[in-house]
Amino acid sequence: MTTSPVRRFLDRLTGRRPAPAAPKGWVCAVCGQTHDDLPAVGFLGPLAWEVASEQERADDFDLTTDTCIWKDEHHFVRGVLELPLTDREGVLSFGVWTSLSRDSFFRYLPTFEEENEGDRIELPPMFGWFSNSLPGYPETLSLKCMVHARTGGLRPLIELEETDHPLSVGQRQGIPFREAVAYVHAHLDL
Repeated sequence: MTTSPVRRFLDRLTGRRPAPAAPKGWVCAVCGQTHDDLPAVGFLGPLAWEVASEQERADDFDLTTDTCIWKDEHHFVRGVLELPLTDREGVLSFGVWTSLSRDSFFRYLPTFEEENEGDRIELPPMFGWFSNSLPGYPETLSLKCMVHARTGGLRPLIELEETDHPLSVGQRQGIPFREAVAYVHAHLDL
């Protein structure tokens, strides 16, 4: 039975786990190899960090695997943007960065401590600006988004504002598996 993209998004947002599915192995039509799942498309930092020189990175940025502060003025968190697959279970995941206001960032930051993780469920969705440029899409930098904190050691879920931008449409409506595989091969150097 296929679950709707909206139901899958809400399940991910609330942390609800569906019953384990049968193995998802598949043979890629592009490379001919068998894979278990789609690899995530990830970024090491927000675009501002990616385009900075080594000296600027050392002087102006405080980057961890989950947070980034730039010149003590701009605050970013790493999250997950997911595009549900329309014709099979699963998602195409992007490990991306979004800005947060200073207040939201410092309200979110203490929840990284193990003893405070339960406080994440108390956090309301936080407004942010999408902070990466995804290849293969019209410019994604500065798309409006909401950051939904999650428990269980999961990075926050990034929800784009509903617009006609293809990435926003893909998040709401899903994309075919074949399109996700083509995207991965075109942009991950597999």
